[in-house]
Amino acid sequence: MKKLALAALCALTLPAFASTPADQYAELCAGCHTPDPGTFFRSSVVVTQGNESEVVRVIREGRPARGMPAFGALVQSEARALATSLTSAAYARTGSMIGRRIEAENLRQDRSAGFGINSDGETKFLQFIDRGSHLCYDDIDLTGVRSLEYRYAKGEGEPPRRFALVAFQGDFGSGQRFALGEKTTELTGGWTTFRDQRIGLARQLTGRYRLCIIGMGGGGVFNLDHFTLSDVPGGNDGITQSFDMRDEVFNAGGHSFRLEKVAEIDGEFWSLEFLDAQTLLATQKGGSLWMFRRGQRIGPIAGIPQVHLVGQGGLFHVRAHPDYSRNGWIYLSFAEPSGANGMMTIVRGRIREARWVDSQVIYRAAPKFFTDSGAHFGGRFTFDEDYLFFSIGERGTQENAQDLTNPFGKIHRIFADGRVPPDNPFAAVPGALPTLWSLGHRNPQGLMFDKRSRTLWSTEHGPKGGDELNVIQRGRNYGWPLVTHGINYDGSPVSADSEREGFESPRAHWNPSPGLSNLVVYDGRAFPLWRHHLLVATLANQQLKLIRVKDTRVVGEELLLNGVGRIRDVVQGPDGLPYIALNLPNGRIYRLAPR
Repeated sequence: MKKLALAALCALTLPAFASTPADQYAELCAGCHTPDPGTFFRSSVVVTQGNESEVVRVIREGRPARGMPAFGALVQSEARALATSLTSAAYARTGSMIGRRIEAENLRQDRSAGFGINSDGETKFLQFIDRGSHLCYDDIDLTGVRSLEYRYAKGEGEPPRRFALVAFQGDFGSGQRFALGEKTTELTGGWTTFRDQRIGLARQLTGRYRLCIIGMGGGGVFNLDHFTLSDVPGGNDGITQSFDMRDEVFNAGGHSFRLEKVAEIDGEFWSLEFLDAQTLLATQKGGSLWMFRRGQRIGPIAGIPQVHLVGQGGLFHVRAHPDYSRNGWIYLSFAEPSGANGMMTIVRGRIREARWVDSQVIYRAAPKFFTDSGAHFGGRFTFDEDYLFFSIGERGTQENAQDLTNPFGKIHRIFADGRVPPDNPFAAVPGALPTLWSLGHRNPQGLMFDKRSRTLWSTEHGPKGGDELNVIQRGRNYGWPLVTHGINYDGSPVSADSEREGFESPRAHWNPSPGLSNLVVYDGRAFPLWRHHLLVATLANQQLKLIRVKDTRVVGEELLLNGVGRIRDVVQGPDGLPYIALNLPNGRIYRLAPR
């Protein structure tokens, strides 16, 4: 990273630090500089043209040669918040962001989706960017900006991919969007071999926008280190997509239907649940629970647990208890924070007057299982009367999935009140966790119990290839990572075997990976040719699949929707219509209405 000089931030040392960036500046900096940070720091090169990580380092380590003490007692998150405050104040005074370098990881995580954060030495970067991924940065002044110079890496194993640059202004639903150009990413020689490239803006804009980089056309778009706003002209590869949902009639699966928009939010939807014919709940990954009643948006619901919004972590699934009309219980799964670590947790509570009340922890892993990984939380759950099945991914460590002493890479079963059934398959195995129902899973993010056939269905993310549709059975081992139809992202094998005696094989698998999310067994009457078959949502391929099954065997597959956005959830409404939660990049809810 480029190191630049920074004027001394302060010469005052305090025994304790304030809690907000504004208070921290007042205590640590205002005595040496002006009370208004924008007045001083607009002339600081490292603040206005450097990177935020360098500002954080200087805050915590100091500049003794310039008389600035170290504020190492500030934790990393506090120092980063103060650094963000300083840069924002500086740019509020300069009125221009030309030359501003923005680290890729400093995106608005609750308004972005489809990425991971990784590092190579001191370089942090975003990875796992594929079709429909959107990386959004708030409050970007595009006045005078004619191009973006971005630093990226792209290794072997994926063909050239494409991304779009889109600017958004105004609130969701009623705001404007501006397509600024698309660019194809060529190979750089490795996934950590970074080089600079430029994309020119197709039009000039004035003012502040949310700037989003959106993946197009397949996986492995690129790894992104940073980008810089520039007044230098540049070219792009045209504009082929508007990212608006077209009003059209779809003909698929033997039926004709339209997509009717139900709701929209300024963030990423994760899960949907109907409480009754007029009331729909929806989780937003960033940590908000919304209620939609008779067309009105209520919320976010106050008092829900704080979430660990790191990488794939956040607020996940919502379901009502099967006897909700009598007991009022609503269940939530989420990544729960513990310091810098997180773990999938399940709570239940009730909603009264738009507030979460009567909260109870239903499942919480032991403290030793909270990790700093931001990957593979799982987070789906489903009911079989008073039993609750739920998934936890292997958290990015493959061998976890075969170890009965940890909860990772497993499907679990408990009672709806959190008690552990004594007849669980591993309850009597020494050292095994008693909640385990099955093992050998990578990251199951779809789970649905079909009462009619008494079948527990699951969809599971593979690595590069190897996404799976499984029927989950008591005590069975589903193989990861000892058997798989996928390979590692770098092209190396995970296992020499795709099948092996003693391991359950998937009912279907896909290569390349479509990015399977949730599924539902459709039993409505609006689309009779879909009854008792599976509707499966996908992220990377932005598809809704119709998987035809007979006695748990897959007998056919058809596409109902393709390229409409990352579909995170699919449910059946009380009206018998399928509802989908997708992100394009705003979170939207649509229903499939017959024509």
